[in-house]
Amino acid sequence: MLQIHNLSVSFGSVDVLKKVSLDLAAGEILAVTGANGAGKSTLLKSIKGEITPSEGKITIEQGIDPLLVNQEIADFYGTVKEYLLGAKKELFDIYEKLGSSVNDPMTYAELINEFHNVGGFEFEAKISSSLNEFGINVDNLDFPYMNFSHGQKRILSLVRGVLSGSNLFLLDEPTNHLDIEMTLRLEEIITSLSERGVGVIVVSHDRRFIDRVAHKTIYLKRGEAIGVRGGYSEMLAHLKSDFLSRKKKSEEISKKIRQLELDATRRKSWSDSREASKRFASDKGHEGHMAAKLARRALAVQKRTERLIGELECEKPFVEKPVTVRIPKYGVPNRKMVMVEGLSFSYEENEVIREASVNMDTSDRVGLIGPNGSGKTTLMKCLVGILEPSSGRMYRNESVNWMYIPQNVAELFERGTPYEEIADLGLEVTAVRSHLANIGLKGEKAFSEIKKMSYGELMRLALLKSLLSKVEFIFMDEPTNHLDIESLEVLDRLLNDFAGGFFFISHDRQFIAEHGEKILTIEEGMLKSFEYSEEIDIDSFDCTKEILADSYDESNFRRSTKTFLHNSEEED
Repeated sequence: MLQIHNLSVSFGSVDVLKKVSLDLAAGEILAVTGANGAGKSTLLKSIKGEITPSEGKITIEQGIDPLLVNQEIADFYGTVKEYLLGAKKELFDIYEKLGSSVNDPMTYAELINEFHNVGGFEFEAKISSSLNEFGINVDNLDFPYMNFSHGQKRILSLVRGVLSGSNLFLLDEPTNHLDIEMTLRLEEIITSLSERGVGVIVVSHDRRFIDRVAHKTIYLKRGEAIGVRGGYSEMLAHLKSDFLSRKKKSEEISKKIRQLELDATRRKSWSDSREASKRFASDKGHEGHMAAKLARRALAVQKRTERLIGELECEKPFVEKPVTVRIPKYGVPNRKMVMVEGLSFSYEENEVIREASVNMDTSDRVGLIGPNGSGKTTLMKCLVGILEPSSGRMYRNESVNWMYIPQNVAELFERGTPYEEIADLGLEVTAVRSHLANIGLKGEKAFSEIKKMSYGELMRLALLKSLLSKVEFIFMDEPTNHLDIESLEVLDRLLNDFAGGFFFISHDRQFIAEHGEKILTIEEGMLKSFEYSEEIDIDSFDCTKEILADSYDESNFRRSTKTFLHNSEEED
């Protein structure tokens, strides 16, 4: 279906992709991941034909027109039906003319006949069946497209792709801004496309998503591609194995080089000593001749040694220094952090949170999940004092050293550069530079403008500042948003080393499974809680229906769920 051989793309003097090769068969799902700026979107645009490669060859099976779904979905100011008819431009053009010809019976009749002749009514039936298949209510066809959520638009873009007849989908960060329920639905759709023989290349930083859908994964780093069969877990294992192998080989070569250098030094010292001894010899002619001969031999050996060292240096693999997180350890006593009873909050007449109750100590690690727009950020803002609850009682222990990291992380920082932010904590220059380097902000990056930093860099800086300030509890609103794979790994390590507790909002299932010892769910203002365990499959959790997977024993789940509202008898 698709073959790429030695693809290189350069913008000016910057090599974005270097000799990337891959192949995709019908029905295969290939995940592409890597750091921000590694060339993932460039790869998709090259396949689509929007970017001309500097070198290499892209071969696409005849008759296949790749469908590219970008990160940001374009606005469309029409109905859902019109948006989907856009999959067939000829039909869309006729349909538009129909709308402007209702007062001209003759023209309208001609257009209806033309619409029929080109298969318009059959295509409308296909639209309805596709919507049903992807779980979208057909009654929504006449609704304005712009009224739908980002996740729903994402699903509609895939429906439109199916209707266009494309057999090769290029999806750029499709899980961005999706809640868990919509991500699970997206997984089902992509798997369904694969089963139909559609090839899918998907760019993503969502580790659990990649593990669940990908047949193959490539990791882009410094423009080069590393490929494995399987998902994120297989890629991570390969990268770790490759790192250890390269490290071992590098150490072995370094040892050989040191030995050669030592031998060369010894030979030169011996040659120099022979040269000096000839001045005191009785037979200076003979000694001089021998010394010169030995000196020439030593020089030849030295040159051979230098050549060998040069060859070994070329053979020596590059081993990138891993990001290491070293934060001074400190203890956090277990104390009450937040205690809430009957908390409600309304925006005018819209009650977002109803009678919620929750308790958190400084040792707790609590995740809050729920559909987009369900009130998660509102609840967090109430807990940290940004919003005033409409009713209820709330206690927040102000003797605890806590920090709030909002979605817009840049709001946290008052100084202009990372160096200034950390130096404000009273640390010495070397300590400031060392801590910043540990989270990947070394050299000039330590003095870059905060307003120009990436989200991942800002999140790492926020957590570094929190830990160096010896906070005991952190409130985090969507900490994994916009983070690339490498930043997610650093975030995990920082939080694993943290001695205190935290309360976070996230749709990232890997992050939730890694850090959420307790899980709160919110929907229609109702707050529920359960202890996270291996028995709770976050991949089958549906915030609307509680359990999405039919195979899951719902009764067991309900027994482990505690409602922080009034009980059902009181509600009736």
